Amino acid sequence: MIKNLLLVLKCMLLLALLFLSVAFASSSDDDEICQLSIGKLEKVKDRFVKDKGDITDFPPDIIALQGKKVKIAGYLLIPYDAYSSGGSIDNFAVGKNPYGCPCCDWGSSMPPTIFNTVFVTMKKGESLTPPFTPLVEVTGTFAAHQEYYTDENGKKQIESLFFIQDAEARNKKQGFLESIF
Repeated sequence: MIKNLLLVLKCMLLLALLFLSVAFASSSDDDEICQLSIGKLEKVKDRFVKDKGDITDFPPDIIALQGKKVKIAGYLLIPYDAYSSGGSIDNFAVGKNPYGCPCCDWGSSMPPTIFNTVFVTMKKGESLTPPFTPLVEVTGTFAAHQEYYTDENGKKQIESLFFIQDAEARNKKQGFLESIF
């Protein structure tokens, strides 16, 4: 009976390890692209230590994506002058929510936060060109770490957590909502 129990436990352990390797997207194949949702990144919010204003650590499934090629979809977040200048952009952010616009959504969406925004740097020589659509899909190398700024009171604040570098981006028009959440 003990042998049967040990055999069952070994099988369960092997299945758990197999599941974890798939769930955490730990692949040695550099060409594999991991689908990532902004909703998954928001889990970091639960680890935010309010009294110290720091992230204690990133969840294991986010750490497993470090340096991997990912694809993510979200709302294009760029300064208004980028829209009005009509030029192309090579640095921008992608978020779960658009900037609030009282004319468009009557304040029904929450503004972007550090927990649901990814900062994107395009590949050298690449850019996102107008006309800009509100929704974009970005593929590039993922990184998660804290970057800070100093506020007007001299206090250190977290500015950003998630980054995609060496990115390619394209405007996205349909099938969007299911890829964000």
